[in-house]
Amino acid sequence: MTMAEAIILALTALLGHAMALLWYLALRQNWPICRRRIYELPVKPKQLRRELINSVHTPMHALFLFGCLTMGWFSDRSPGGFAASLLITFVWAEIWHYASHRAMHFRALHWIHAEHHKSHLNTPFTAISFSFTEKLVFDAGLLGALVLLDRVFALNFYGVASWFIGYLIINSFSHANFEFRPVGYNKGPGRLLASTTYHALHHSRYVGNYGLGTRVLDRLFGTEWTDYEEVYARITERRQPLTGLRQKLGGEEG
Repeated sequence: MTMAEAIILALTALLGHAMALLWYLALRQNWPICRRRIYELPVKPKQLRRELINSVHTPMHALFLFGCLTMGWFSDRSPGGFAASLLITFVWAEIWHYASHRAMHFRALHWIHAEHHKSHLNTPFTAISFSFTEKLVFDAGLLGALVLLDRVFALNFYGVASWFIGYLIINSFSHANFEFRPVGYNKGPGRLLASTTYHALHHSRYVGNYGLGTRVLDRLFGTEWTDYEEVYARITERRQPLTGLRQKLGGEEG
């Protein structure tokens, strides 16, 4: 293993917790980026303790990536391979997350996902709070498919790992109780990409908005909350946070 590979592995192992701590401190000190709250509701201390306990096994993906390196997988090191591997990982992650996430909302499988959904109101630590089984399913499904593809088309370790780094950063924002994206976001990149508000509605309402980083599959399968953009505008333009977890706008049905 090279020094660069070891550094990337360490970064993927520690970044989720580092980002959670950063946004926790930012909220405590009321940094400007945190002032557009999504829900004006208190968080109970026992939720933070539970989320921190659940985060112990969050770096599981770093162990899987280490195993891939040990086995000689993801051996490509070309610039083109990096770009292709990053794109392939991004696309597969969107598909796998949506499919597995929605499946975990079926009654027979919901026990896998229930721990994460105990957090109806997101905190910076919600992003790293999963049951062991859910984290295993997500990481094994994501990397397992890439390993199979690697047998016929050599993937690039840095491309795959870069997706994880981006995911850990974006996921930390997605589970924070503030919206940092600009007012006109949904008229530009937000037409395709999700936001913190987008995922906050999934937690508070328990269903809908299943997507990871994009809105594409939710729109395709009709699982996006139709008042999402109205909620987003209320928070970013009028700076009026929601005051109830089940609160809906524009006559949206529950």
